Amino acid sequence: MALNVGPDFKQRWLNVPEAVRQTFIDDLTRISEVLKPETNLQEWIKQDQYSQQRSEQRIEEAYVKRKAELIEEARVRKQMALEKALADKRAAEQAYADKLRKDEERKYAEQTQTLALISQKLALEVDQYASRYEKNAAHQLAHGKFTIDDQDIDTELENLRVRLELESELLIEETLKAFRDKLKAAAKEEIDYILSMTQNQNQDQSSQD
Repeated sequence: MALNVGPDFKQRWLNVPEAVRQTFIDDLTRISEVLKPETNLQEWIKQDQYSQQRSEQRIEEAYVKRKAELIEEARVRKQMALEKALADKRAAEQAYADKLRKDEERKYAEQTQTLALISQKLALEVDQYASRYEKNAAHQLAHGKFTIDDQDIDTELENLRVRLELESELLIEETLKAFRDKLKAAAKEEIDYILSMTQNQNQDQSSQD
């Protein structure tokens, strides 16, 4: 006669902690002793009560220990997943930072070229201004009226200098502001991500406890 223990007995048996399996085996061994003719039933019954209590205690301790192990394994998996996610995010942010750096280098080169064009424009305007005064001077000299107002020259040159400085400062300030905004956005995104992952991990731990 075969013992019917159910179709899922093997799976349940393999999934229990080792201490629980050993306790079941010890219980079966103890129960089988009652079938022996030489067994003293009174002594066996007295010992069986103590053995059952001890078995229940061992089984409970084994499951408590196993639960703690499962919680710790889950915590380790989540921690590893968090670290991997952070590593992936930092790698993506590093790639983004490299892209920003290359963009800034390109913009710097473009601005350098723009400043060179501004400088050329300034030089051209100075030449045109000087040429205009030379023509005026020649005309005035021909009519016996050769006068050049130094204050007018200084004013024109100062205006050109101010225009050049303003255009240069504007370009530099726009570049720095854009770069700062991008860095702040990237830093805030990483901080929010870390806080979100940590909060989710704490919530999962609380639900398990």
